[in-house]
Amino acid sequence: MSDARLRRMGVRSLRAVAALGLSLALAAPAVAQLPPRLTAGSVADQLDAAGRRLAAQTGTAAIAAQLHALAQDLRGNLADRLAQPLTALDDRDRGRVLRAHAAASLGTDFADAAAGCREGEAAVMAQALALSVRHLAQAPAVDKPLQATIDRVEAVDHAPLFALRPSAAPVALALVGSELTDPQCPDPQLTATDASGAPLAKQPRITGVLPGRIEFEWPATAALKQGGYLLHVRPQHKAFLVGCTAQPEAAVALQRVPSPKFTVGYVLEGVCGRSDPRTLALGKGTLPPLEGYGATVAQVVDTTACTDPVAYRISATVGYADGASATAGPFEQSADANLTVGLPGGLSLSWDPAVRRLFVRSGAPMCKGVR
Repeated sequence: MSDARLRRMGVRSLRAVAALGLSLALAAPAVAQLPPRLTAGSVADQLDAAGRRLAAQTGTAAIAAQLHALAQDLRGNLADRLAQPLTALDDRDRGRVLRAHAAASLGTDFADAAAGCREGEAAVMAQALALSVRHLAQAPAVDKPLQATIDRVEAVDHAPLFALRPSAAPVALALVGSELTDPQCPDPQLTATDASGAPLAKQPRITGVLPGRIEFEWPATAALKQGGYLLHVRPQHKAFLVGCTAQPEAAVALQRVPSPKFTVGYVLEGVCGRSDPRTLALGKGTLPPLEGYGATVAQVVDTTACTDPVAYRISATVGYADGASATAGPFEQSADANLTVGLPGGLSLSWDPAVRRLFVRSGAPMCKGVR
């Protein structure tokens, strides 16, 4: 075969390989890109950003200050290594950076999740966040191959979770973090305790394990009392000639909150008489309680005292399971049309003058950090 022909075949082969490479690159999903690497400097910046968001919210100023202290600790102790990747750090310093990263992640998740929450719900979530950050800040630096950390607790929809409502059925949850298991060793030990560290009678059951994720079911949460709880993960690491040995544990906090229950009190007034309008009190009372989400209650209100209604005016007071309450209104609507308004906490109130009936419905949960 001539040299010219060999050269032509070589060119065609190179073009084919290039075309294949281009097609594979175009077909590769964008999510295949690696996330930015962690460094002590980038984590310190994350802590500052999360701290600023928490400082702007009610009840989390102390947590914001703690995040700032963690950022200063990184900049002080790793001043000459702020730009180095984790792989360039020793075990103690890698653990310090990973724990700081977990605190920043928890703070950011809280700021995101608390946006749709009532003040009482956000306060309970903040208690869980404070307990988690305190454990991270107080964890000792140790020379161990695995530096397990938990960045968040996730619900089944991957949303961050800070508080849990009781359930008769097992609750499916996940812990997301770093260095949570060694694939060469048995599953890590997962233990649920109260805030003082006493193990619970019913323990979670692991259903899936990856180095960065542990999926589990938590049974009998209906039996838990209100308050704080901790989930502890203790992984093992396999070393040459030693086998699998226990590593330092990671912990994250959750709060147990009451089951959702709503009571709605109302005051209904009528603007009566078109030629000489006057306001009459038509009804005042409390509707039956709503148990949980997706529930509806109704009540008939006698409006016969208002013989020539022009408009109806209604005010409401909502009571919640945690003892908090909120008021809404007054709302006014022409007597010829239905009135539907939103109430704090994801409820809606409707007045139908044709059937003289009030309706209240509890919609989907508004607070994403409580499940």
